[in-house]
Amino acid sequence: MVKIQNQKTIKNVSAIVNDLMSKSHYKPLKTLFFCKDFLNSLPPAKQRLIARIYIKNDILNIITSHPAGFQELNHDNSKIYIKILIKKYAQVYPLSGFSNIKDIRVMTQKYSFSVKNEENIKKNPYIELSLGCFKNTLENKVLAHKFEELRQIIKNA
Repeated sequence: MVKIQNQKTIKNVSAIVNDLMSKSHYKPLKTLFFCKDFLNSLPPAKQRLIARIYIKNDILNIITSHPAGFQELNHDNSKIYIKILIKKYAQVYPLSGFSNIKDIRVMTQKYSFSVKNEENIKKNPYIELSLGCFKNTLENKVLAHKFEELRQIIKNA
């Protein structure tokens, strides 16, 4: 019976990711994973308001997707709630770096609103789909004459 000398163990994906995150040059990746996990711990109503979240210089930066979200998250009660969640998250995950967070900064994304071209709206408010090709089967001559006038209006449009 022959024994295999060089038997390699197969790692699962989470073990490989943990090994990579332990390297110093992958530290931003590690904080990004923890930020994403922290964002999932927030209530869904607040998650919808947040576009991005990251940590820089011991400050948790929250970028909102809308100015109304900025107003809601920048409120004192929301900031206190987020600080409490940060403390609880830091207790559960002590290696996450959330224990070093000293402040929360809420910002909003900058939007560039496009100006509507009013000439196109006034010029073609609708597209005419009818070609005026229909049978006039009315026996009443007055109504038949009105339908023929309607046909001419559609064809001339």
